[in-house]
Amino acid sequence: MKKSASYIALGLVVFVGGLGSGISLASGKIQQVTADLSPFYWKAGDTRYSAQDGYNDGTEQLPGSMNYKGTTYIPIRLAAETLGYEVGWDDSSKTATFIDPAQSDDPGLDLPAPSQTDYAPNTALLKTSSVMLEKADKNAAVLQTIPASAKVTVTAEVNREWLAITVNGRQGYVSAAATDYRFKTDRPAWEQKADAVITTGLKYIGTPYQFGASPKQTATFDCSSFTRYVFGENGVTLPRVSREQSQIGQDVAITKIRKGDLIFFTTPQRKNESGLQRIGHVAIYLGDNKVLHTYRVGIGVIVTDLDDTWKGRIISAKRVVT
Repeated sequence: MKKSASYIALGLVVFVGGLGSGISLASGKIQQVTADLSPFYWKAGDTRYSAQDGYNDGTEQLPGSMNYKGTTYIPIRLAAETLGYEVGWDDSSKTATFIDPAQSDDPGLDLPAPSQTDYAPNTALLKTSSVMLEKADKNAAVLQTIPASAKVTVTAEVNREWLAITVNGRQGYVSAAATDYRFKTDRPAWEQKADAVITTGLKYIGTPYQFGASPKQTATFDCSSFTRYVFGENGVTLPRVSREQSQIGQDVAITKIRKGDLIFFTTPQRKNESGLQRIGHVAIYLGDNKVLHTYRVGIGVIVTDLDDTWKGRIISAKRVVT
């Protein structure tokens, strides 16, 4: 689990009594903080702070500390950042979160902004030249002729005989027998689940990227909160952080990956680390050399090609849908 804990509404760390108070998280105490109350000082590690120390970054200003009925309060941001933690804020739930940078995922800030890659979850190839009709009826008006080997996007399974399709933005119907399309009920269970995961993920295309995004909401994602959410919606439980996610499931050679597999990458910040600590990013493989992921502010959830840049950063792949 990521080292994090939430404090609701007040945005203050509470220290009760005198020496030996501390900040505690669900996973245990992160670092001892001591306090002397007359006059008030507090110490984190080897650094000592007075009651006059506050927080001001030019847009936010917080007081140093305050005493109320024998209890001393310290601003949560001041305490957390002194200890080397980042502070996230979810305005909708009024929740502040401690994030340990060493346990967080790293955005791909060094990568150029990609262009959106076209992707359709259900496609088919024409086995023979065929006609696209206005209705799912062999006597319907012909809209156009589609050549053999053309790729079409299947938008609906009308029945076992007809498929609703789009070709170059035009909608119509084609005989299922003229294509290599496999009906969903004919696909193996793993593929049906992988398709469901991908369909869920594609609903969030364009959702903004936020480093350390709360896993309890869908307004923003980072790479691993995104994978955790879309797999979780389909009955697959994943840990919060990419490094921990990489320990779940079956190892898969990168040459054997299939849609629904997770691919783990290093990042510039982690390339010189060893073992598990090299991992800083995770993506969902879609098939056809494409991945679904999020990795940078200003881009959000996106489908990109698994090009040479990304391939050069691959650490491992895991299969969690079987």
